[in-house]
Amino acid sequence: MPFCKKCGAELDEDARFCPNCGTPVAPPVAEPERRIKREERRPISTLAIVLIALVVTAAVIVALAFLPVRAVDVSESRDVPYQAGVDTLNLDFNADVAGVNVAFEDLVGKLVTLDVSATGRVGVFGSTDVFNLTFDDAIVGNVLTVTSEVDTGLGWHPWLRVTCDIIIDPSMNTSLNVKTSTGGIVMSTQAGVVLNSLSLEATTGGVEANLVKDVVVAGDVSVKSTTGGAKFSWDNLIVTNDVLVNVKTTTGGVDVNVKQKVGLLGNVTLKAETTTGGVDFAIDIEDNIGAKIESSVTTGGIDIVRKDEFSGTGSLLRSTNYPAGSNFNVSLKTTTGGIGIDAKYTP
Repeated sequence: MPFCKKCGAELDEDARFCPNCGTPVAPPVAEPERRIKREERRPISTLAIVLIALVVTAAVIVALAFLPVRAVDVSESRDVPYQAGVDTLNLDFNADVAGVNVAFEDLVGKLVTLDVSATGRVGVFGSTDVFNLTFDDAIVGNVLTVTSEVDTGLGWHPWLRVTCDIIIDPSMNTSLNVKTSTGGIVMSTQAGVVLNSLSLEATTGGVEANLVKDVVVAGDVSVKSTTGGAKFSWDNLIVTNDVLVNVKTTTGGVDVNVKQKVGLLGNVTLKAETTTGGVDFAIDIEDNIGAKIESSVTTGGIDIVRKDEFSGTGSLLRSTNYPAGSNFNVSLKTTTGGIGIDAKYTP
């Protein structure tokens, strides 16, 4: 209930003057209005809507292109029929994305075969013809020359596996050059195989070569990888002259195992090297075969697991008969990683 500000008399709610003293009654002060500041909203432009739609559409197309929804199972084969008098092979093979297997097996009516297969899945827009195979062969005199290439044109694909199987009849004196950009290489041999030269190289992937007893090595051997391991096995080979064996990788481990119980007709220079990774080297020799092992490491140690009839330190070891009638001159090297040595000489 309001009161007169002059005399204090009680006033009616709607009184304009005090009934006692006639003093005007001031109007009530109205509560200030709250101003609600609304955030200004800019309408989305047509161009922005179009751009968003294009981005979403592109994402859907890319997903459909790469999601593995279509099955792939294709293969192609090539071969060179047997021809009397042909006993030498020069084979050059290159693949962009494939695992490669090389083997020497008795072939009936053929000198060389190549089987290429692709299994897995591709996107809805991807072709099931996932590789292109070229295979050229020519015979001049007793020499067969084969040049072959496998091109997927896709680059690396996580849901697709391409495999190349190269089979060579062991009667052929072979010079072999095999490369793959992405994928590993594995080579196996059998007694009596003659290697005039051997080069196996992978950019991304491991490389492994197994040379078994009585394989003849008449030329240099190279087993290389850029990113991946390099593994080489030498088991009682026949060496007809001085040869160089180079086992190398940039990033990955190197594993070399040498066993030689019979004499050689030449010396072997063997280099095992990696930039980042360890080097494991084992050698087991007998009779009139000597060995010198030089090791170099920048960051890491040299671990001598065994040195039977070897003398010296980790950086330089020699068999007690070195130099002998025929010798292994070994160089082991890594920049970042350790070196392990297992050396045995039996007089």
